[in-house]
Amino acid sequence: MEPLAAMDGHEAVSVRHLGLAGTKDVDLLHILANPVSKVVLITADKAMSKRRHEVAAIRDTGAVVVIGMKAWNQQPDILERARMLVWWWPTIVRCAEGADRGSFLELPWSSSVGVLKRWRA
Repeated sequence: MEPLAAMDGHEAVSVRHLGLAGTKDVDLLHILANPVSKVVLITADKAMSKRRHEVAAIRDTGAVVVIGMKAWNQQPDILERARMLVWWWPTIVRCAEGADRGSFLELPWSSSVGVLKRWRA
């Protein structure tokens, strides 16, 4: 995603590339928090939207969390997941830019691209 993000003046980086793999989500959100630019976390952990301490961290840090719905985790083919992420990338960027800080966006597993459902943390 890094080259796609760079084309639009954004930065995308993997938690693994940052050396933060295994970091608890709350800690990760606080480490990445930036008062100047919006931090967008893309995850397939839908339960994050229900865990009170994680919702509080999202609200506190002003992060926008894009949650890939169930099928994102169930797709065994990593190349197909990558293809779908590239397919959805312009919509993810547009919706994340328009989202309020401290909110969630729902990313469906579908080739019909539309506006992402959003809700506040």
